[in-house]
Amino acid sequence: MFMMPWIARLTRSRLPLGVILLVLINLFVFFALQSRDEKRYELMVDYYAGSVLPNIELPAFEAHLRKEGESKKLKRLEAMKQAKALFPALRMMEADDKFMRALHAGEVVTDAHLQYEDWLRARHQFEAMQARLFTERFSFDGEHPKWYTAITHQFLHGDLGHITGNLVVLILIAPAVEALLGTVPFLVVYLLGGLGAVGMHWLLMSGAAGSLVGASGAISAVMGAFAVLLGMRRIPFFYFVFFYFDVVRAPALLALPLWLANEAIQFVWFSGSSNVAYGAHFGGLLAGALLVLPLRRAALARLQAVDEEGSDEETADGKPAPRPAAELAVLEARRLMAAQRFDDARRAYARVAREAGSRVDLLRESLNVARLAPASAEYHAIVSSALASKGQDAASQTLVRECFTEYLKQAKPRPQLAPELIAVLIERFAESRSLPELERCARLLQASAPAHPGLDVILARCVQVLRAGGALQPAMEIAQLRSAKPM
Repeated sequence: MFMMPWIARLTRSRLPLGVILLVLINLFVFFALQSRDEKRYELMVDYYAGSVLPNIELPAFEAHLRKEGESKKLKRLEAMKQAKALFPALRMMEADDKFMRALHAGEVVTDAHLQYEDWLRARHQFEAMQARLFTERFSFDGEHPKWYTAITHQFLHGDLGHITGNLVVLILIAPAVEALLGTVPFLVVYLLGGLGAVGMHWLLMSGAAGSLVGASGAISAVMGAFAVLLGMRRIPFFYFVFFYFDVVRAPALLALPLWLANEAIQFVWFSGSSNVAYGAHFGGLLAGALLVLPLRRAALARLQAVDEEGSDEETADGKPAPRPAAELAVLEARRLMAAQRFDDARRAYARVAREAGSRVDLLRESLNVARLAPASAEYHAIVSSALASKGQDAASQTLVRECFTEYLKQAKPRPQLAPELIAVLIERFAESRSLPELERCARLLQASAPAHPGLDVILARCVQVLRAGGALQPAMEIAQLRSAKPM
């Protein structure tokens, strides 16, 4: 199962400098420093092939696999021997922690062996060449741990696919976490979370031999931090299970136990046969979740500020940027419509309309759904949100006029606009010289709120605009309504 949040950046006013720095460091280490290991490894393998080591160690490794009942590995090793594929056979042997521990302890090749001195000398030379590998020096060795490699291993990767996968996840999730925490706290959580990941790996693997490389532990910490910081905020997640994929909207915190369970299950099932450090992922998730608990209150304050400012921002093409809540709500509303859950969809579209600001496209989409049930509370609420839109462009003005005219005809049992909103519409129609709508607004306000404190002034304004626009008969009728209003 794969599950990743599908969320826009929480802030648009600043670059995620911490994320950019981490990406650049990882790329530099992999392409500028680790790439030199390829030539060194070729020389090392050539030395191994020309020494006494393969004739002594590989038969011993074969006997070890036979003793352990590793039939699949034994078949693979035999196939490698027939194909004279020394390199993969060597990698397979070095990946077997139990065999390598026995080899280093002197239990595989003893001093009673006829070529013991030659083997010992060649083994020391081979391991000295191995130690000169950049990746070997700075990876975390569970059998011989060094404090600094608990940090440096976070910036090393095994191959191009490894670094690509890690950086994609980092770029998807980390900008939101950095936006909520700030650059320096984000980097601290990243590094400390990586330490928590390697610590969990070391404990679960009981100090087993073998090198640990990769940023996935630290990235898992960022994922744990993401879930805790956003808490019960409902966000869209992209997921797939086998061949099925979809987007589901759920509380961010729900992802944490799912991610933890996923890593725990894979650790139990695959830890003995996979090079993936599932224990490190599990530890990173826990570490990240715990590290951000003291920072959550400040992060939520930042998140609230982003929500409040979201509807006032503009995109690069000059259109008003939707609030993040509107983006999330419309995804949910569309999903409900596709599932033919129309009552739930109307409620979801009411949330869309409340959060849409002056986004004409989202308001029209909400109206198109709500007008199918003109007696519903959601229809009245969506119309009110659309009419309260503050957009001044031609599309917004047209939307308000059309929405108001249609609402007067369709609303059941009757229009339910607040007097304050009607007063706003009167001013809007007066400024745009939308005389038919202005007249209808004046009549609606007088009928629905005859005791409104500003009614006399508002009606006088309507009469003035109607006369100026040449609508003399409507102006006279509104004037009569004004004189007939109760005192």
